[in-house]
Amino acid sequence: MTKNHAEKRAARAYAQSHSLPYRQALTSMRAARADRMSLSPFAQRLLIEAVEGCGIRHWARVDEWDGVGRVAITDLGGERFVLTVDSVLVVLREHLDHNPTLRPNDIDSYFADEAVQSILFGGIIYRLELHRGRGLVA
Repeated sequence: MTKNHAEKRAARAYAQSHSLPYRQALTSMRAARADRMSLSPFAQRLLIEAVEGCGIRHWARVDEWDGVGRVAITDLGGERFVLTVDSVLVVLREHLDHNPTLRPNDIDSYFADEAVQSILFGGIIYRLELHRGRGLVA
């Protein structure tokens, strides 16, 4: 099955399940894929910073990490989560809407840790106290 055939088949199924015309379903599916591709470098950077920036390691164990787009973690309570590039897009899209000039390398580990916690828990529940400069706590 070619990529084009699979895309058209998925568009037909999407059109039937959402009561849309085929062309509209195909257009919306292509737009969603293009949106994911444009945000992919940001999402990959967010996952890299979350795992390798050591934010997650303060409250979870990293079980699997492919180095780019998929991580499996177990939190302190023993619950296992799998994060992928697609799963971080919602929080990332909102952040980019508020910061339109942001580049992928501008994402830091502090934001990445907060974003991951927001995705998994709906808020920030594990806060690491950072000491900056002369005893300031952020």
